[in-house]
Amino acid sequence: MNKKPTSPHIQIYRWNATSLTSIMHRASGIALYFSVIAICWYIVHYAYQINIGIEEENCDCWSKGLLKCLFLSAVFILTGALYYHFFNGIRHLFWDIDKGFELKTAKTNSYLVIFLATIFTLATFGIAFYL
Repeated sequence: MNKKPTSPHIQIYRWNATSLTSIMHRASGIALYFSVIAICWYIVHYAYQINIGIEEENCDCWSKGLLKCLFLSAVFILTGALYYHFFNGIRHLFWDIDKGFELKTAKTNSYLVIFLATIFTLATFGIAFYL
């Protein structure tokens, strides 16, 4: 029986920054796709619930605080995903014109994308909370 060679699997594959950023690019795209659906649902829900429950606005219950915390966490994560997807998309555009494929350049660009996404996310929330 003739055995064909198989591709390296996750147990023997050595992870690097470029492969991690590629996987994170796909994951951030999926997260952004589903967040658009959730935001649209929220807008429609809010449009029909605007005049209902005026007395609930003054509610000091723990569930409202928990939901606010979860909402802010989700917004923070999605803002980070948006910036990451944007900067990594620019990196992919350079790859489309055959720039940045050298091993050292690709690794440096991977770290640069993560750094820029982190800085821009923190700056966005810093400015939002300041204002």
